[in-house]
Amino acid sequence: MKQQAAIDTTAVNQQKRISLRWKWTIGAAIALFLTYTIFSTILFITFQQIMIENEQQAVRNVVFILTERFGQHFYELTEEDVEETLDQQELYLTPEMPIMEETQNQRSTPLRASQGSIVIRVFSQDEELLYETNSVDIGFEPLETLQIQTIPEGPHGKALSAVTPVYSFLNNDLIGYVQVINTLSSYHQLFRSVLGAILLTGIIALLFSGVIGYIIAISFLQPIRRLTEAMHIIEKNPESEERIDVGDGNDELTELANAHNAMLDRMQRNIEHQKQFVEDVSHELRTPVAVVEGHMKLLNRWGKDDPVVLEESLDASLQEIGRMKSLVQEMLDLSRAEQVEIHYKNERTPVREIINQTFNNFKLVHPDFYFILDDDLEKEVYVNIYRNHLEQILIILLDNAVKYSTDRHEVHLSVSEHGRNVQIAIQDYGEGMTQEDTVKIFNRFYRVDKARSRHKGGNGLGLSIAKQLIEGYHGKIWAESVLEHGSIFRIELPKLEDKQSDRDSDK
Repeated sequence: MKQQAAIDTTAVNQQKRISLRWKWTIGAAIALFLTYTIFSTILFITFQQIMIENEQQAVRNVVFILTERFGQHFYELTEEDVEETLDQQELYLTPEMPIMEETQNQRSTPLRASQGSIVIRVFSQDEELLYETNSVDIGFEPLETLQIQTIPEGPHGKALSAVTPVYSFLNNDLIGYVQVINTLSSYHQLFRSVLGAILLTGIIALLFSGVIGYIIAISFLQPIRRLTEAMHIIEKNPESEERIDVGDGNDELTELANAHNAMLDRMQRNIEHQKQFVEDVSHELRTPVAVVEGHMKLLNRWGKDDPVVLEESLDASLQEIGRMKSLVQEMLDLSRAEQVEIHYKNERTPVREIINQTFNNFKLVHPDFYFILDDDLEKEVYVNIYRNHLEQILIILLDNAVKYSTDRHEVHLSVSEHGRNVQIAIQDYGEGMTQEDTVKIFNRFYRVDKARSRHKGGNGLGLSIAKQLIEGYHGKIWAESVLEHGSIFRIELPKLEDKQSDRDSDK
């Protein structure tokens, strides 16, 4: 029941999952829309401020012209004085725009006043209203200097009101007040039009950004979709050779696809190696197990009563058990050799010292062989390899040279520098092998002559271990051979720079 509940929960989560494509689409749409909104808001506020400043300047111009005309009177303003002054046709707001125009009832009023945007009020010295172009519900408060105030609640919303005292140019006495009110009717109309256009454009921009975001998301997610499909195929069939078509791109998704393909290739190789390894191990263990089983059955039937048969069976069984023990140990060594880059990446080893040590050991163990050392190193050279691993590699190659030598018991060991690498060569004058065998000799459990190799105690894992170790330290190993004339195994390992070598030698 718990397992079924977990499955149902997974299904619900999958149903509620939002596709990455839609997340990117929504994200791109929001980002583009916010960018448009911020940009439009800045422009709109700037435009609004410019319009308000223009309206304020228009009010200021009307006030200056009226105070200049009314200031020509000597005494307190009267209604007749105001109408007479405003009735003069030479008054201009600007050189191109007259302040007065004739209406149908032959009464002159300011041009902007006739459009309903500007209202002019003239008050006497005693704050009595003498003249008003239009009636608006905005109060009057006398001021000593010109001030333009913003009225929050005007006929159409926000409005402007300018009040200034009028002084006679002749005696400098206060003769009245002028109030100019700008109802901002044209401003509000233009404001609504611009705001509507911005909102409409914003909706269009939102839809457009959504479409663009969807297209971009599909384009970006195409490699991920192919990656997902490839993973599903490999999940169903781990041995599938399905890979992602990288194409000509050079971005992070292409890098991800390349890494995924490389991972699949390595996994495929590991699967093939594992299958081959299991088959080879089962095949190699089958013979000693069969031998031991045969001797045990022989002893169980009648051989245990015969001392000769008993001794022969026990010796053969112990020999096969020893082979199995050696095989298991070599399998462990091979498994550890695959992890050298993780555990021994900072190791430093002197090449000449290890070669001399191993060379002298083999001279003592095999006195019937003639060993020759050709050392072309001018000084000690260090390589990035664990000391025991380099010694193990040399032992494997020298042991093979001894095993497969025939009439000529001679082994040649040489070491030299080749550019940034150190090259070690081990040559024997034994059986040799074909060109095909020089390639396969490093495969697990491969033996050129299985019968003779078994007789000489080989399991076919030594060269595989050596190759795995050398490649783990970024080196190379290869064989050169002529059948019936002997073989040469060459090793190349990257040497350390002189500064690193000097530091290691000082330690």
